[in-house]
Amino acid sequence: MKNEFIEKLSSKVTEEDLISNIREVNQLRTDFDDWLLKSESNQQVETLKAKDQGQEIEQIDFSVFKEQFYTLYGTYKENRKKQIALKNDLEDANLKQKSALISELKTLVENEENIGSAFKSFNTIQDTWKKIGDIPRSKRDGIQKEYSRLREMFFYNINIYREIKDHDYKRNTQLKQDVIHKLQSLRNDETQIREIEKSLRLLQDEWEDIGPVNNDEWEILKSSYWEAVRSIYDKINKHYEEYRQIQNDNLVKKREIIDSLKAKIEDNSASRNFKDWNKLTIEVKKAQEDWKKIGFASKKDNDKIWKEFRGLCNTFFDERKVFFKSKDEVDQKARDLKKELIEKAITFNTSNDIPNATKGLIALQKEWKSAKNAGKYERKLWEDFRKVCDDFFGRKQEISSELQKTLEANLNAKKKVIASFKEVKLTSENKEQQLKNEINSFVSIGGVRKDKLNGILTEYIAVLKGKLNGLKMKPEQIEATIFKVKIDSFAVMENSKDLFYKEKNILRKRITSLENDLMQSENNLGFFSISKGAEKLFDQVNQKNEETKNEIAILKRQLKMIPNE
Repeated sequence: MKNEFIEKLSSKVTEEDLISNIREVNQLRTDFDDWLLKSESNQQVETLKAKDQGQEIEQIDFSVFKEQFYTLYGTYKENRKKQIALKNDLEDANLKQKSALISELKTLVENEENIGSAFKSFNTIQDTWKKIGDIPRSKRDGIQKEYSRLREMFFYNINIYREIKDHDYKRNTQLKQDVIHKLQSLRNDETQIREIEKSLRLLQDEWEDIGPVNNDEWEILKSSYWEAVRSIYDKINKHYEEYRQIQNDNLVKKREIIDSLKAKIEDNSASRNFKDWNKLTIEVKKAQEDWKKIGFASKKDNDKIWKEFRGLCNTFFDERKVFFKSKDEVDQKARDLKKELIEKAITFNTSNDIPNATKGLIALQKEWKSAKNAGKYERKLWEDFRKVCDDFFGRKQEISSELQKTLEANLNAKKKVIASFKEVKLTSENKEQQLKNEINSFVSIGGVRKDKLNGILTEYIAVLKGKLNGLKMKPEQIEATIFKVKIDSFAVMENSKDLFYKEKNILRKRITSLENDLMQSENNLGFFSISKGAEKLFDQVNQKNEETKNEIAILKRQLKMIPNE
């Protein structure tokens, strides 16, 4: 995959002049670092989003780009360093050559008396001087002034002006005035400062190439020339001072961003929740955007503070990744638990035992509320769970509506059976079978509404007792028959289990109460004294105890008749 920053840097590395393009390369490196940070951040966010949706995205290895770019950047720095070293060496060598030429010119001015020979030596020195390249900037002004001074002394000392015509003086004056005018224009030029520096060097060389002028005009020209040169140097120095101040201001702004972001990251770091992490992520990204809007600090500070800021951001995103990974593990446990609840709900939804299924689903809903939130899985799981519950209770509503109609119809049918039963005359032949059929016709109709059961059952039993008494049946048979009708009527009810359970409790409590009374009564008999008056009371208590025992036996038989469900 191609990268525009790497391609641009590749072209910069191959340029001939690696010294003057440093600002462009540094800007390119900053743009690349910004792009790399933004790309890595975006990929992290996209990866988290995709993971939340149960998807995966292709990961781009940005370290490859980073390695390619900084390998090229290292090559550029090494080559530029070599160029600077070579330039410094050349400038030092040029300085030595110019210093030697100044010494030669000084000797020529002080000792040479032969004009012809002097001019020949001077021209040699001047030609050599022009061919020598740049020297260190810190020495340039002093060397140039000394060369100019000796050059002036040379022309004055050997009386060269007598050989130069007046129009040459005027021409040189005009040329020097042109140079001064260009310098004054350059002083007000708004182009880049490096271009101004380059133009200044060329104009100074041009000034030195121009021949002598009239001595009366020289001081004025020289004063104007150096005044313009100094003002340009002042402008250059002011620019670098202002640039250094801007760099310092940028450094302060970047430090403020780091300190502010560091405080936000450290605040509540131990108790930070999902919402806090997302809010802080927005703050970090805003800080990154604000950072991009700030210019460079000085070279020595800019790299250092950038590494600190990038390290702070990288550490934050690494910790964020660890948090979301650990939270995802917790969410998965909650997810698995709620999946089990959904499976149980589905089982209840397919059950035809509506009452038990209703209780089961209500219990599951309570368990769901008390279970931990499943994070990113929660919404989908809740929608699935709620759909199963809605399906069941919708189906229950339909069943309940139909059931109510059936129960009402059963109640009317039982009333008709009771009315018919009242008119029935049991024949002498096969009375038991006839009675059994009549009872079955009542019970087999099915259940009725819960609130109507006791009433319809009481009404039927009242009619049934009359019929049973007419058959001259034993009391225990009557009791058993009536109780069986009651139990069989419970069996066809929707809440039969509850009815059986309630009836069993009533019987057991009654049996326990009677047994306690019997035990107390028998214990009391032991305290009766044998006397004529006590015998009658003793017989009454014994008779009552026998009745209690009979009732207990009847209750126990009834208890056995209740199904164990």
